[in-house]
Amino acid sequence: MARRPKIRFGGRPGGGAVGGILLLALVGGCSLAPTPEYPPRVERRGVYHAVRRGESLWRISRAYGVGVEQIAVLNGIANPDRLMAGVEIFIPGADRVRAVSRRSRAVSPRKRPRWAAPAGGRPDAGDGGWGGKVDFQWPVRGKVIRRFGTRNGVKYEGIAITAPRQSTVRAAAGGRVIFSDWGPGGLGRTVIIRHGGGEYHSIYAHNAINLVSPGQVVKAGFPIARLGNSGKVRGARLHFEIRYRTRPRNPLTYLP
Repeated sequence: MARRPKIRFGGRPGGGAVGGILLLALVGGCSLAPTPEYPPRVERRGVYHAVRRGESLWRISRAYGVGVEQIAVLNGIANPDRLMAGVEIFIPGADRVRAVSRRSRAVSPRKRPRWAAPAGGRPDAGDGGWGGKVDFQWPVRGKVIRRFGTRNGVKYEGIAITAPRQSTVRAAAGGRVIFSDWGPGGLGRTVIIRHGGGEYHSIYAHNAINLVSPGQVVKAGFPIARLGNSGKVRGARLHFEIRYRTRPRNPLTYLP
């Protein structure tokens, strides 16, 4: 049996609930007003690809037809030029493991990845500009039952918020949706939004249903999902992450 990936998005987001409430937070600014019903989306799931010597993230991206940014953010890869042989990375939407040609033409690794701050040029208009401060708001009204950090040797890279099932999950900041599908590592239905020209990403997992599609531009507070318990998790909750340059940051330091 193949080993689970050494590069893992979200640590153990689907782990069992921590005994007792770690933090009780009454959060505001998010309405629980019902949103229209949406038809179920086709979920493509994905596969784990074992990186071989000589393979680059660019060539893996080309072989699977999946964007470099999606792969990097889902797997927490901060530097796409340094991909170690032997690790396993999640490839969203793939139906089987594919061979990666080492002779395939690829983007030069000297070029900055799309999510990195540029030396010049114009940002994606939907991302809110290059760099700078991104103001985040709470994605759902509820109780924080698990916090960012390591406890009993288990690393958790976001926060878990409980709320009534089917509560509306809203964009924590304006940006562009880059992923809306089934996530890796027990995350279930997941939405990822790019902010600040790609410097920041916010991640919303365990959704009952995703309401947005990749490429869609959303404003802060826009309904993006319904809260649920998809993936490996007990009870309805939202797994929420904020990442800066693909590295996880404590969401509580960004939320009002």
